[in-house]
Amino acid sequence: MNRISRYLFAECATAILSALLILTFLVMLPRILQLVDLWVNKGVSINVLGKMSLLLIPQFIVGVLPMAVLTGILLSLGRLSQDSEMVVMKASGVSLYQMLKPIALLTSVCAMGALFFEMIWVPNSFHQFNQLKISLLSSTTLNLKPQTFSSVVPGLTIYINDHEQTNHVLKGILIYDERKPDSPVTLVAAKGRLHHLPNGKAALYLTDGSRHEQMKNSHYRHLNFATYDLELGVSLGMGSEGRKRGLEEMSMSSLDDVIATGDQEQIRDAKLEWHRRWSFPLATLILGILALPLGVQQSHRSGRSYGLVMAILTLIVHIFLLSLGESVAKQGLIPPVVGYGLPTLIMIGLTFYITINTARGRPFKFAMMLVHTMASMPLKLLRPGSFIGKQE
Repeated sequence: MNRISRYLFAECATAILSALLILTFLVMLPRILQLVDLWVNKGVSINVLGKMSLLLIPQFIVGVLPMAVLTGILLSLGRLSQDSEMVVMKASGVSLYQMLKPIALLTSVCAMGALFFEMIWVPNSFHQFNQLKISLLSSTTLNLKPQTFSSVVPGLTIYINDHEQTNHVLKGILIYDERKPDSPVTLVAAKGRLHHLPNGKAALYLTDGSRHEQMKNSHYRHLNFATYDLELGVSLGMGSEGRKRGLEEMSMSSLDDVIATGDQEQIRDAKLEWHRRWSFPLATLILGILALPLGVQQSHRSGRSYGLVMAILTLIVHIFLLSLGESVAKQGLIPPVVGYGLPTLIMIGLTFYITINTARGRPFKFAMMLVHTMASMPLKLLRPGSFIGKQE
């Protein structure tokens, strides 16, 4: 690898790493806020929440890596064009195919990393995350605070007056059940205890209370009870030995077993998951290579706005094609291999077309026109006399 290739590799690698860190943080931020809420309002240990956050990172890295590779390369080439370094490279006889070598090597490394994450790390981390999430809802960590309204179970708001820690008896219970919005239920009980039903679901065993239900026809139903079992709708406290892994948590060999021995619906879902795991590494490779011909076409004046706009447009096209193929495959209208393979082939064809035409000196005029239009739109809208810039 010569000096120019090493320079391009280092520039793009630095930009990709920066984009990956920023995008991963932005995508993880809503989930982190949810975990912080568990710490502040539910009393969950900060060590447990830290471990859950670490287990989430591989999933988000795989999801944003294609975007980070595309954005990082486009921004790097945009900086080179803005500093006239791209003009110097072209004047020195550096062709597009010579620039393609370090970019292809870099995107291949990123794609291999995404493949390792998707095949090995993500399923295991997702499984461990689900195990921790389930254990937080177990009888020992449900942590209903006395004299506090809690929503630890979706659709249920629970209030207790007191909690005997020694025998886990709840006293002075008020529950508002809105899991059926058309007929919400309010339960009041003197005492209660958490236990498990035969189907593995958790339930609250209430004693000496009353049930109040608002009916659809504006009628009201009242019932006094000595004992009442309220199913919570979640499986609490089940260890890894008692819980079956979902498709997202299975290894590739386990998915192959489901494909070989499952029923028709299980086979279709397993095939969808199998092909989905290949789609992100392939997307990383394709979008990284596509970024080069798109990036070298930007002019000195367009600068970094070109890279951002092209990254957004390219991602919209790719995500639209993958989402369309996935949704059609889930409905059983086409095989999963077609649902994920056809969008990939379209993007490969587009990459070859733009790369070959750029190498021959034929710019992608539609992209340039669209980028210039979008980049100049804010200035046009803010001019005096325009709709936004009009003075009263």
